[in-house]
Amino acid sequence: MRPHATRLFSAAVLTCSAAALMLTGCDRPPLDSDSATAYIERVLEQEQVPGAAVGIWYRGEPLLLRGFGVTNVDSPRPVDGQTLFKLASTSKAFTTTALGLLVEEGKLDWDGRVVDYLPEFRLGDPWVSGEFRVVDLLTHRSGLGPGAGDLMLWPQPNTYSRQDVLAGLAHLPITGSFRADYAYDNLLYIVAGELIAAVSGQSYEEFVQQRLLAPMGLNNCYAGPVPADARNNLADPHRLEAIDGGASGLVVDTPNLAGYDPIVLAAAGGMHCSAGDMLTWLRTLLAGGETPGGEQLFSTETRDRLWQPETLMPFSAERAARDGGHFYAYALGWRIQDMHGKKVIHHTGSLSGMYAWAAVVPEEDLALVVLMNRSAGAARQALIYGLLKPYLGAPEQDWLAYFQDLYGAPAEAVEAEELAPPAGYAAVSAAELAGHYRDPWFGDMSVAREGDTLRWRARKSPRLSGTLTGAGDGVWALHWDDRSLNADAWMMAERDESGTLVLTMQPKSRGVDFSYDFHDLRFEKVLPQIEPSRAGDYGVDPENEISAAKH
Repeated sequence: MRPHATRLFSAAVLTCSAAALMLTGCDRPPLDSDSATAYIERVLEQEQVPGAAVGIWYRGEPLLLRGFGVTNVDSPRPVDGQTLFKLASTSKAFTTTALGLLVEEGKLDWDGRVVDYLPEFRLGDPWVSGEFRVVDLLTHRSGLGPGAGDLMLWPQPNTYSRQDVLAGLAHLPITGSFRADYAYDNLLYIVAGELIAAVSGQSYEEFVQQRLLAPMGLNNCYAGPVPADARNNLADPHRLEAIDGGASGLVVDTPNLAGYDPIVLAAAGGMHCSAGDMLTWLRTLLAGGETPGGEQLFSTETRDRLWQPETLMPFSAERAARDGGHFYAYALGWRIQDMHGKKVIHHTGSLSGMYAWAAVVPEEDLALVVLMNRSAGAARQALIYGLLKPYLGAPEQDWLAYFQDLYGAPAEAVEAEELAPPAGYAAVSAAELAGHYRDPWFGDMSVAREGDTLRWRARKSPRLSGTLTGAGDGVWALHWDDRSLNADAWMMAERDESGTLVLTMQPKSRGVDFSYDFHDLRFEKVLPQIEPSRAGDYGVDPENEISAAKH
């Protein structure tokens, strides 16, 4: 383990353990505001996170709500408790609560068939399509593989629509057992958002804004586009990039313009919110649906249904030991587990350049939120464990050192383990390879010769353009122009029974994010269906670009 000059989680920090609270009536929190602040600053500095906002609510009182660092390294503005961050997948809990409101009104049933509300809903298996219930949209047990169809969501900007998502579901392979195998997905939450629109008569964004956010007084929280007058306090996503001399420096990732139109993935991970408003949201949940203003927004029964475990998640012996727990499950937009004898309800959010985490511990009347403007895994995990564990009476540990050992320091260049090129394919010439291709859910793609190189371009996803380099008979290495994607691929060519050229793909190295679901693609060569003057040119009209990022 790396040496550290400071161990903040010492007796000085753990001023009053949970056990001591019960035995002695100690009225000091297990982690006080000053100690929490010092720890957060240490994590952010060592992990090169440009900005973050953190909130802690404990036993009826706000223990901490403040910002750290800046919103943008190029145009620095201090982060505060009302700075807007992308919520990523912590948005999912708002979607499930919105469904709960419709259930309470009798307009929807958790066990209702999805096709009864959305007749166009189809998966690859007709029986599963007809049997699929509303709750199945929310619990990651559909039978689809992890991240299936996510290439319709990112990298952004792209021009896929929610109707593309609905139509594409029928063409995605069923690789697991329905209601048995856990596999995280985003597309079905987009379906849930469309279900809300179909049943309520409002768009997903309008319903969530008017029926959830406004009654709670969340004036710094948006289900849809962020209004222009609210964009002066908006965090931008960042990434580490190699600079002169081999060191790493922070650069702004895809700018967080927050969009001027609704984005496809809103119901799965597209909301923006401040840490202050997130604490109000979590307090409403802790209070069984009663807002801080005293309005019963939804029932305690609905809240409890959202927190009812549905799908068992992988639970390693290492995690069990680290968390002092026995189970780990997915509920409705929340993950549920026991940690050191207490139930913890939480969820992470991960987008390109933006990480989030929200959690509640009902037994302790505890709520925590962490919002960051860099994809820093060790930093987020260190903050999660370092801020949460003291309230659970857990043994002392330096969690920053622990996760730095596990993930590596931010400036360390970690070379991904490259997979060997696939073998066993027949030779295909560059001249034969060039042409127009179509996948039934991803859509159109072209391979074209430009000078001495072969170029790959997706029509609806302009950041997915790159160069093909031969790697063996019928196999090419595909290197994306945008090196921030970290998702190079192998592409393989073969012919089907009719002689049609078919292209498939797989990640080129281990560690490629599962949302780059290349293995689900099957491109067939077709005659061009676009204007001859634009053959091979799949650029996107800048006027139609959508500004968003990953889940």
